Amino acid sequence: MSPVVELKNGIRIANFSSPHPFKFDDGTILPACSPERAKALMLESTEREIPRGRWTDIELEFSLSDSVRQAVRELELRTDIDIILVPFPVLEALEKAECYTQKCRVVRVADRVNKTIYSDKFCC
Repeated sequence: MSPVVELKNGIRIANFSSPHPFKFDDGTILPACSPERAKALMLESTEREIPRGRWTDIELEFSLSDSVRQAVRELELRTDIDIILVPFPVLEALEKAECYTQKCRVVRVADRVNKTIYSDKFCC
């Protein structure tokens, strides 16, 4: 189950897959997803190694699994959710697969030191 909270400004936010809670600048806390959900909704990744002498760079390419597509679809259809917070790689993979959504967004950090995110600004 995806945790959902209503912010003080009335926006209803769902946590798609983060195993960590989100703290908003209005004081609202969006709870973490269960470890099982976080693992089940990980993207599939392909790594390409690029030797650089003393280290190796890794180029990552992410793709959507059927379970991620289905979970996004289910949350998109819910009328009690305005925004689905997804990791940036998920948003990129959705766009690459031309699975455009109306609700998926990425957090915009309000204060890095206090680890708060904006309650009225999101990245798309």
